[in-house]
Formats: sequence, structure tokens, C-alpha cells
Amino acid sequence: MSAQQLAIYGESWADRFGRLLAGFAISQSRLAAVIGLSAPMMSQLITGQRVKISNPAVYGRIVRLEELLSTPAVRLGDRDQVAQLLTEVAASQPSLTTRNGAATKETNANPAAGPAAPDRLQVINWLAASTTAPGRAAAAEAAARAGDVVLAEVLRVGLPPSAVRG
Repeated sequence: MSAQQLAIYGESWADRFGRLLAGFAISQSRLAAVIGLSAPMMSQLITGQRVKISNPAVYGRIVRLEELLSTPAVRLGDRDQVAQLLTEVAASQPSLTTRNGAATKETNANPAAGPAAPDRLQVINWLAASTTAPGRAAAAEAAARAGDVVLAEVLRVGLPPSAVRG
């Protein structure tokens, strides 16, 4: 496993991609196509030859797929619904920007109104890119102790099982 990947993301790309491959019952080349990576780039991430994914849309698709692993369609292996979910994720164009330290969705609807409120996926992407897994795990525990289960849940998304304590 790449120590750099562990330091940045909290776990290796091999582990993260492995869960997605098994959960969606798809090939590595299909997963690469869905998230928008070339098959060689994905292979280099898995072997640790490459460390980071610099494209926020690709990272956003990965996080979305990780979220979808817990849906009934994926857990039950409903091929039609899984195929539809994969198509939707592949067509998505998630983006993440920061303004004044907060994650926001870019919008051109009404520039005078300021940035739109961030959606859940954007917050998760920002947290994953801006914090370490141990830091997010500690923050999740603190949020849970304070009674904010929604915040604790968001902070735990994408953490390796070994980092989550309840």
C-alpha cells in the first residue's frame, strides 16, 4: 500500500476501488470508465505508482459510488438498477470549489445572489480532500458525543472501517 495514499486519503486506492469493484460487481475497466479515469491510470493508482486523483469530478464520482454501496439496489445486486446508477454517476459532473473556506457548488443562475449552499456530496468531497482520515474520525466521534448524528455520519463517509468507532 502507498504510504502517501494512506496519509492523504486514509486508505489505499486498492482498498477503495476493491470495495467498489466487489460492491457493483463490475470490472476494473468498467469502473474506470464510470469514474472517468483511463484504465492505465486506475491501475497505477491501485499499485501505488500514482498517489493522487487531481480531477475533482473523478473524485466526486468515486465518493458518490461509495455512498451508493449502501443502497438496497446495490446491496441486493439488482442488475438493472445498478446499471442505471452507474450510468447516472458516469454522466455526472460534480464540482467543488472553495470560497471563504467553505465548500460551495458553482452556479451561474444568479451571480449576484452569491454561491449556492453546498450539497452533501460537495461537503464530503471537501472534507476528504482537506482533512486526514484520523482527523475526520476524531471529528465524527466528537460530533456523535455532542448528539449531531448527521454531522457524524457525513464525517465518516469514505473512512476505512478501522477508523470508525461508533
